[in-house]
Amino acid sequence: MDERSPILVAIALQRLIYVLACRRGKHQFMASLQPVPHMVSVILLALALAAPALAQSRGAADSVMVFGGVASETNFTDLLISPWTAVVNAIGVVGGSYAHRFGTVNELTGGIGHLGDDLTVEGEAGVSARFGDEDLGEAWTALYLRYDGLPWNETVYTTIGVNTGVSLLTNLSDFERWRDDKGRSSVFLHYLGPEFTFADPENKDLELVLRLHHRSGVFGLFDGVVSGSTFLSAGIRVRF
Repeated sequence: MDERSPILVAIALQRLIYVLACRRGKHQFMASLQPVPHMVSVILLALALAAPALAQSRGAADSVMVFGGVASETNFTDLLISPWTAVVNAIGVVGGSYAHRFGTVNELTGGIGHLGDDLTVEGEAGVSARFGDEDLGEAWTALYLRYDGLPWNETVYTTIGVNTGVSLLTNLSDFERWRDDKGRSSVFLHYLGPEFTFADPENKDLELVLRLHHRSGVFGLFDGVVSGSTFLSAGIRVRF
């Protein structure tokens, strides 16, 4: 693969998100998300047929992920500390994303010490659809910092990812307005998706992903919105 290909794919995805979210109506955008279940089926079939990859320091640089989740009425900070206390409701989400790893922090900065070898930088773009008590489409793009220097990784390869990004809905969310102290909502908010991943050390190209899919106004920074929404989600990521 041409080393420029992942960057070109990321740019194309961002342009697609813009076209879908800004130039189409809500129903057209939701219709564009209909292939997501078919994508899930294709990836699951590929996983069933794929042979284990050779062991390597990390999985491949490019990846696709499919996931599903449910909305939580619990505050985001409480979910970070004790996710098992989550109060869920009748709004679900299903989605998919593409990501590319640009390199380690040491490779990108020239070196910050041993820690820089365990930190990688990734870009991600994705789309999702909410269903149940809310019928909305979402698109987001984000930059991730991932750590994989955990001592047990020869037994269960584990990574921790944190990010910053932006999220765009196809319409205002009544759920997010209800959760905001001042009843405010916005289609454009900050995106935060902290996650844990788990993989077989002998096949790091296949990961189980546990993520808090969260968007908020960052204490009023975005359109005066204080709150937002959080989905407890789980998915599968395939690296290639």
